[in-house]
Amino acid sequence: MYFESKSERGANVSADDMVMAWLREFAAEALVPGTLDGLVARFDAAIVAEVPEVSADRELRRDLDASTRGQGRALLIWLTDDSAEVDLPLAAHDLARTIARRGLHLRVLMQIYRVGQKALLRFAAETASERITDPVLEPKVLIRLLERANHWLNVSLEILTDTYSEERERGLSGAFARQAETVQAIIRGEIVDAAAASNRLNYPLIRHNTALVLWFDNVPSEQTEDVIGVLNSVVRAVAATIGARQLLTLPSGSRGLWAWLSMDVESDLAAVDIGADIPAGISIAMGNPGKGIRGFRQSHTEAVSAQHISEHQEVAARPILYADVEIIHLLDGHPDAARALVSRELRGLDGTDAASTQLRRTLRTYLNVNRSPDAAARALGVHKNTVRYRIQRAEEMLGHPIGANRLKLELALEYADTYGPAIHE
Repeated sequence: MYFESKSERGANVSADDMVMAWLREFAAEALVPGTLDGLVARFDAAIVAEVPEVSADRELRRDLDASTRGQGRALLIWLTDDSAEVDLPLAAHDLARTIARRGLHLRVLMQIYRVGQKALLRFAAETASERITDPVLEPKVLIRLLERANHWLNVSLEILTDTYSEERERGLSGAFARQAETVQAIIRGEIVDAAAASNRLNYPLIRHNTALVLWFDNVPSEQTEDVIGVLNSVVRAVAATIGARQLLTLPSGSRGLWAWLSMDVESDLAAVDIGADIPAGISIAMGNPGKGIRGFRQSHTEAVSAQHISEHQEVAARPILYADVEIIHLLDGHPDAARALVSRELRGLDGTDAASTQLRRTLRTYLNVNRSPDAAARALGVHKNTVRYRIQRAEEMLGHPIGANRLKLELALEYADTYGPAIHE
């Protein structure tokens, strides 16, 4: 974006008119989707860098992004309005409620807005300095920007403090707060007494627990309550499918849900067809079953990790099982080393073209079925001779045959399937 001075429009144009003309053009340009995306990313990054509670929580980051986008759009439109009334988007209230539901202190909400305010002041100063050539117009625009932005953010924080307090009081008055606080304490490793925790949760921790993380992307804020209800229904359907005796659910954000399913025996999740129970638009990540309070915590950690890995993959029609992405999760802890592995093991086969992608997919499938051309052909829906040809071609491009010690090659293929092949300098 670049905005020049509008003083050339004529001596009869007042300073206020020039300021408003500049702001209108600025707002119009900033509201363009691509430009707005960049601004949202900038402010989100500033907040995540300074508020550890947000950086460590994917659902909070999701609600933060929706709030920043809604606030940014509303503020840009409001900048050129003379009204002092602040009408907050619903996504801003959703963020405040999520913070309250997590049992986080009010200071987290206040810190988010104070960091956002600092980032906005820096952005306003940079914008006025870089994009206005008229030395008279620049301070007038900056003053208007700062006055309006500060008023918006200060009033927003007052309103949202009330939203936070109402949600906090509503939760503290019932069993929901006890459940939320107990679950958070278990996840942090602060509770080890399974019997006492089971009583507080009204959920049998001593059995086998399978954790789920469910989320629904791109849902309008006005449908938030319906979304949580839909996610709860999906959990009940999954529980019935795998034969769970009892379940526990907890909203993780305005569009997300954490859940645990209790079973007498460890379930083989890979053998259960759960895909038919997932409505379009909903994703599910599942941890391995785990017994007792430790299994409750570990399964949840795994489900969250599977959710993270799923962000780099195509939307799946069935749950993302941690067991299926565990290797990628382990490699993900050392991305530079993983990239070096991919670059080394797939050299010659690490192109981004369709042919290289097809050969990697064929080779990955071939290795997954224990090097059986017939089984690979069935999985890929091609003739077994096609598989043989592609494997031969892959070996030629790699420069060596596929040997018995193929672990590193398989790891490289799995990582490349999720994150793409390594890019050479």
